[in-house]
Amino acid sequence: MAEKIKSYKLSPQLKAEIGQARRRIDREFPIRVDLSFLKRIKVPWKMVGGIVLTFVVVIAAYVGIEKSYAVVVERQKQLQVAREKEYRERLESIKVEVASKATDAYSLVLLSQEYLKQGDAERAIAAAEIAVQYDSKWRDGYVNLGQIYLSTDRFEDSKTSFEEALAIDPTYGRCHYLLSLVYSELKNPEAAKQEFTKAKEFGFETEIGG
Repeated sequence: MAEKIKSYKLSPQLKAEIGQARRRIDREFPIRVDLSFLKRIKVPWKMVGGIVLTFVVVIAAYVGIEKSYAVVVERQKQLQVAREKEYRERLESIKVEVASKATDAYSLVLLSQEYLKQGDAERAIAAAEIAVQYDSKWRDGYVNLGQIYLSTDRFEDSKTSFEEALAIDPTYGRCHYLLSLVYSELKNPEAAKQEFTKAKEFGFETEIGG
């Protein structure tokens, strides 16, 4: 088995010879780093300062605008909620008022038509809606409600009301005709054409009855 190499210390003579060799190498192959070019570089500190200042101002302005926008949006939401609440409360008040002026669905239908002639859309709608609540099986109550909605440009609501009427009486030609008008407003010419064809098939009725 090979004998382990024992550690040893360099002799003074060997240390001296190594030192001389290192100094000779340093003299023959000097390593120099020329940093003189750094002195020739001129940093435009005023320009750099101006750029940094501009950047800071832009960031601050952006943050300020963003916060202001958030505040404005929040205020608009609060105002919208307040308006909707006020509108609902006014409608409830109107419904109470309208309901006190009639005792049955038919009188409410007549009242809704009278309000519509007067240009009072809110009371006209309220009276027509209460009428179908009084009698949910009356075809003409839904037809009247659909007409009121149609007259006030609430086309989706109008469509739903006419469909309710047709569920009660699928052969009511006038309702098919009115529904064709609604589909025209909703930009659905194919459905409008189909409803108009049914209206001609079943015939037009012009007065509320039944």
